[in-house]
Amino acid sequence: MAEPFIKLYKKMLKWEWYDDINTCRLFLHCLLRAEWKSGSWHGIHYEAGQFITSIQNLANETNLSRQQVRTSLNKLLSTNEITTNQHGSARIITVVKWNEYQAVNMVSNHESTTNQPRDNQQVTPCKEYKEIKNNKNIYSAPKSSAADKVGGNTRKYSHEFFEELERENEAMFR
Repeated sequence: MAEPFIKLYKKMLKWEWYDDINTCRLFLHCLLRAEWKSGSWHGIHYEAGQFITSIQNLANETNLSRQQVRTSLNKLLSTNEITTNQHGSARIITVVKWNEYQAVNMVSNHESTTNQPRDNQQVTPCKEYKEIKNNKNIYSAPKSSAADKVGGNTRKYSHEFFEELERENEAMFR
Protein backbone atom coordinates (compact mmCIF):
# COMPACT_ATOMS: atom_id res chain seq x y z
CA MET A 1 0.00 0.00 0.00
CA ALA A 2 1.22 3.48 -0.84
CA GLU A 3 2.27 5.73 1.99
CA PRO A 4 -0.37 8.40 2.72
CA PHE A 5 0.57 11.93 1.79
CA ILE A 6 -0.69 15.44 2.45
CA LYS A 7 -1.56 18.24 0.09
CA LEU A 8 0.08 21.57 0.64
CA TYR A 9 -1.52 24.46 -1.19
CA LYS A 10 0.53 27.36 -2.55
CA LYS A 11 -1.85 29.78 -0.84
CA MET A 12 -0.02 28.81 2.34
CA LEU A 13 2.61 31.33 1.26
CA LYS A 14 0.06 34.02 2.19
CA TRP A 15 -0.88 32.39 5.51
CA GLU A 16 -0.37 34.70 8.51
CA TRP A 17 2.06 32.34 10.30
CA TYR A 18 4.13 31.43 7.24
CA ASP A 19 6.86 33.93 8.15
CA ASP A 20 7.03 32.67 11.75
CA ILE A 21 9.49 29.79 11.31
CA ASN A 22 8.65 27.95 14.55
CA THR A 23 4.88 28.24 14.17
CA CYS A 24 4.96 27.29 10.51
CA ARG A 25 7.21 24.33 11.26
CA LEU A 26 4.95 23.14 14.07
CA PHE A 27 1.82 23.48 11.92
CA LEU A 28 3.41 21.55 9.04
CA HIS A 29 4.40 18.91 11.57
CA CYS A 30 0.78 18.76 12.77
CA LEU A 31 -0.42 18.27 9.19
CA LEU A 32 2.07 15.46 8.71
CA ARG A 33 1.30 13.80 12.04
CA ALA A 34 -2.51 14.04 11.79
CA GLU A 35 -4.09 10.64 11.23
CA TRP A 36 -5.93 10.10 7.96
CA LYS A 37 -8.46 7.73 9.53
CA SER A 38 -9.93 7.25 12.99
CA GLY A 39 -8.50 4.84 15.56
CA SER A 40 -7.40 4.60 19.16
CA TRP A 41 -4.17 4.49 21.13
CA HIS A 42 -3.95 3.33 24.75
CA GLY A 43 -7.70 3.71 25.10
CA ILE A 44 -7.79 7.25 23.70
CA HIS A 45 -9.96 7.57 20.59
CA TYR A 46 -8.94 9.92 17.76
CA GLU A 47 -10.51 10.94 14.47
CA ALA A 48 -9.03 11.78 11.06
CA GLY A 49 -7.20 15.08 11.39
CA GLN A 50 -6.15 14.41 15.00
CA PHE A 51 -3.09 12.91 16.63
CA ILE A 52 -1.97 12.14 20.17
CA THR A 53 1.25 13.64 21.47
CA SER A 54 2.80 15.70 24.27
CA ILE A 55 4.69 19.00 24.45
CA GLN A 56 7.95 17.12 24.99
CA ASN A 57 7.24 14.79 22.08
CA LEU A 58 6.52 17.75 19.78
CA ALA A 59 9.73 19.43 20.96
CA ASN A 60 11.74 16.29 20.18
CA GLU A 61 10.11 15.74 16.78
CA THR A 62 10.43 19.35 15.58
CA ASN A 63 13.76 20.17 17.20
CA LEU A 64 12.12 23.12 18.97
CA SER A 65 12.35 23.86 22.68
CA ARG A 66 9.35 23.14 24.93
CA GLN A 67 8.80 26.91 25.27
CA GLN A 68 8.91 27.40 21.48
CA VAL A 69 6.35 24.59 21.08
CA ARG A 70 4.04 26.13 23.71
CA THR A 71 4.33 29.59 22.13
CA SER A 72 3.65 28.23 18.64
CA LEU A 73 0.73 26.11 19.87
CA ASN A 74 -0.79 29.21 21.48
CA LYS A 75 -0.47 31.13 18.20
CA LEU A 76 -2.12 28.31 16.26
CA LEU A 77 -4.86 28.07 18.90
CA SER A 78 -5.47 31.84 18.77
CA THR A 79 -6.21 31.75 15.04
CA ASN A 80 -8.18 28.49 15.24
CA GLU A 81 -5.73 26.49 13.11
CA ILE A 82 -5.73 23.73 15.75
CA THR A 83 -7.52 22.75 18.94
CA THR A 84 -6.11 20.68 21.79
CA ASN A 85 -7.60 18.45 24.47
CA GLN A 86 -5.60 17.16 27.42
CA HIS A 87 -5.88 13.46 28.46
CA GLY A 88 -3.50 13.04 31.39
CA SER A 89 -0.01 13.59 30.03
CA ALA A 90 -1.22 12.98 26.47
CA ARG A 91 -2.63 15.75 24.33
CA ILE A 92 -4.96 15.33 21.35
CA ILE A 93 -4.23 17.92 18.69
CA THR A 94 -6.88 18.52 16.04
CA VAL A 95 -6.12 20.27 12.77
CA VAL A 96 -9.36 22.27 12.54
CA LYS A 97 -9.68 22.42 8.73
CA TRP A 98 -8.25 18.94 8.11
CA ASN A 99 -11.09 17.97 5.76
CA GLU A 100 -10.69 21.17 3.76
CA TYR A 101 -6.95 20.61 3.48
CA GLN A 102 -6.99 16.89 2.80
CA ALA A 103 -10.44 15.49 1.91
CA VAL A 104 -9.82 15.61 -1.84
CA ASN A 105 -6.43 14.05 -1.18
CA MET A 106 -7.96 10.89 0.27
CA VAL A 107 -10.03 10.34 -2.89
CA SER A 108 -7.20 11.07 -5.31
CA ASN A 109 -4.72 9.07 -3.22
CA HIS A 110 -7.07 6.08 -3.29
CA GLU A 111 -7.65 6.41 -7.02
CA SER A 112 -3.97 6.71 -7.83
CA THR A 113 -3.05 3.64 -5.82
CA THR A 114 -5.92 1.41 -7.02
CA ASN A 115 -5.31 2.13 -10.71
CA GLN A 116 -1.60 1.46 -10.70
CA PRO A 117 -0.38 -1.63 -12.53
CA ARG A 118 0.62 -4.74 -10.65
CA ASP A 119 4.29 -5.76 -10.73
CA ASN A 120 3.70 -8.40 -13.43
CA GLN A 121 1.18 -6.36 -15.45
CA GLN A 122 2.33 -5.04 -18.83
CA VAL A 123 2.45 -1.27 -18.95
CA THR A 124 0.58 0.34 -21.83
CA PRO A 125 2.86 2.50 -23.93
CA CYS A 126 2.09 6.21 -23.91
CA LYS A 127 -0.34 7.69 -26.43
CA GLU A 128 2.42 9.56 -28.25
CA TYR A 129 4.40 6.35 -28.79
CA LYS A 130 1.33 4.57 -30.19
CA GLU A 131 0.69 7.45 -32.58
CA ILE A 132 4.30 7.44 -33.76
CA LYS A 133 4.28 3.64 -34.12
CA ASN A 134 1.04 3.63 -36.13
CA ASN A 135 2.10 6.54 -38.33
CA LYS A 136 5.77 5.71 -38.86
CA ASN A 137 5.58 6.26 -42.61
CA ILE A 138 4.57 9.89 -42.02
CA TYR A 139 8.17 10.52 -41.06
CA SER A 140 9.59 8.73 -44.10
CA ALA A 141 10.78 10.65 -47.07
CA PRO A 142 9.13 9.98 -50.43
CA LYS A 143 11.11 7.73 -52.78
CA SER A 144 12.00 10.57 -55.09
CA SER A 145 13.35 12.76 -52.30
CA ALA A 146 16.62 14.65 -52.42
CA ALA A 147 18.05 12.12 -49.95
CA ASP A 148 17.51 9.29 -52.46
CA LYS A 149 19.16 11.33 -55.18
CA VAL A 150 22.35 11.67 -53.15
CA GLY A 151 22.38 7.99 -52.26
CA GLY A 152 20.54 8.04 -48.92
CA ASN A 153 17.47 5.94 -48.19
CA THR A 154 15.50 7.95 -45.63
CA ARG A 155 12.49 5.60 -45.77
CA LYS A 156 14.62 2.59 -44.85
CA TYR A 157 16.34 4.35 -41.94
CA SER A 158 13.11 5.84 -40.65
CA HIS A 159 11.45 2.41 -40.71
CA GLU A 160 14.43 0.82 -38.93
CA PHE A 161 14.42 3.60 -36.34
CA PHE A 162 10.80 2.97 -35.40
CA GLU A 163 11.27 -0.80 -35.31
CA GLU A 164 14.22 -0.32 -32.97
CA LEU A 165 12.21 2.13 -30.86
CA GLU A 166 9.41 -0.44 -30.64
CA ARG A 167 11.84 -3.21 -29.55
CA GLU A 168 13.37 -0.95 -26.87
CA ASN A 169 9.94 0.03 -25.59
CA GLU A 170 8.80 -3.61 -25.38
CA ALA A 171 12.02 -4.60 -23.59
CA MET A 172 11.67 -1.73 -21.16
CA PHE A 173 8.15 -2.73 -20.12
CA ARG A 174 8.72 -6.49 -19.73
